[in-house]
Amino acid sequence: MGKFFEGEVWFVGFPLEEDHSQIINRPVVVLDEDQLGVLSVKITKHKIRYNDPYDTPILYWQQANLRLASTARVSKVMNLQPDDFIFKIGELHPDDLDRIEELYIHFMDGTLPD
Repeated sequence: MGKFFEGEVWFVGFPLEEDHSQIINRPVVVLDEDQLGVLSVKITKHKIRYNDPYDTPILYWQQANLRLASTARVSKVMNLQPDDFIFKIGELHPDDLDRIEELYIHFMDGTLPD
């Protein structure tokens, strides 16, 4: 415990949505760590999907050491195990983290963001 911190961006083995038995390596942002695992939000290089109100662009993607302009898919949050984490990429800008956390609260409450 205590190895992962809020706002860190990590490269992890992430289960495919279509088949959870298949794993691909991709970046995530850490929201929290507890006894059950590391709460993580999927990051993709694809643009936001306007039909998903929980997608948000990572505005300071270069500062987070991401290779490409990226989107956080907050509706694709997952509790990962520490063994899934390969290496730390960087840390989110506080503005990006605040926006992701606000969307996560809306997602968990089942409410739409303003």
